Amino acid sequence: MHKKISFAGPWITQKEIDYVVDAVKNGWYETFFKDIKALETTMAEYVGRKYALATHCCTLSLHLSAASLGLKKGDEVICPDFSWVATATSVAYTGATLVFVDIDPDTWNIDPKAIERAVNDKTKAIMLVHTFGNPSDMNPIMETAKKYNLAVIEDAAPALGAQYKGRKVGGFGDFGCFSFHGAKIAASGEGGILLTDNKDLYDRASLLASMGRTDRKAVFWADEIGYQYTIGNMAAALARAQVERIDELVARKRQIFNWYYERLKDVPGFKFIKEKEGCFSNYCYPSALLGDNFKVDRDDVLAQLREHNIHFRPAFPRMSLFPMFEQRYPNPEAEKAERRGISLASAANLDEEDIDFTCKTLLKILKV
Repeated sequence: MHKKISFAGPWITQKEIDYVVDAVKNGWYETFFKDIKALETTMAEYVGRKYALATHCCTLSLHLSAASLGLKKGDEVICPDFSWVATATSVAYTGATLVFVDIDPDTWNIDPKAIERAVNDKTKAIMLVHTFGNPSDMNPIMETAKKYNLAVIEDAAPALGAQYKGRKVGGFGDFGCFSFHGAKIAASGEGGILLTDNKDLYDRASLLASMGRTDRKAVFWADEIGYQYTIGNMAAALARAQVERIDELVARKRQIFNWYYERLKDVPGFKFIKEKEGCFSNYCYPSALLGDNFKVDRDDVLAQLREHNIHFRPAFPRMSLFPMFEQRYPNPEAEKAERRGISLASAANLDEEDIDFTCKTLLKILKV
């Protein structure tokens, strides 16, 4: 059997090993925060933001963003109906209500027109996603936010290195949040980071992330309920090494996408999710929609690929169908992606021979 064609996985070099070993040896006592601060500085400079706060994972960065904005019960937040559930639950933690809207069929990102239609007097924020590293259409989104005085949180979890009209994603909204989970383009096993240009929001997030501790009246004094959301030094060291190599990592992902695209672009009914003009995707997870001309069920395709040790992933189910969210929304494009969408294996250890084998196997299963 061919080697495992993994859906995702990191590219680790001696640089990462050296940084982590140094953190193990020297990341204690008076230098305990050195790698954390270095990661925060590196990310802020790379994305072009003033402040950064590293966290244990991106979900916590998203929650801190929502909490720092003061979202609460009775508020509404507009969110795409297509994402990993943390996009929604990070808002739900605050008590605010999610309003799920449809996606652009060409990008699987939130539809800016759907945002405009969903705004009402209770709307306080937009939670958008740069899906699978593909930039959302930020200009109309930010125009709508300005028009209605709405906060914007960018869930850029898989999108480090992606750009919209020459500007790094995560650099537009009130907050931009990234993930260093082991399946993301820059991996530290677990880890996340929150970026903002607003000093007051940064200070608020920092307070909440460190248990609300102020030391105002005594050492260990806390003025409110907070959270233990900070990242560890060794994870931060690994993440920083990956961030310093991000252009190299993005180039590898884009090469993998191009190998797929060269082999499958002319297959009738196989629709790639591609970057639009003016956008630069990191193609963290190359994805496609299977047309109804393919008579085989999408999940059967994935099961047969696994028999060949090829690990693709189905597209997300609509979050609005989950039992903890009471209201249902008719979002036909999200439904179509849920039913017929796939994300292709794109681990950093794959080479052109692996992609060639994968494509040939896929075409046999699709009976093309």
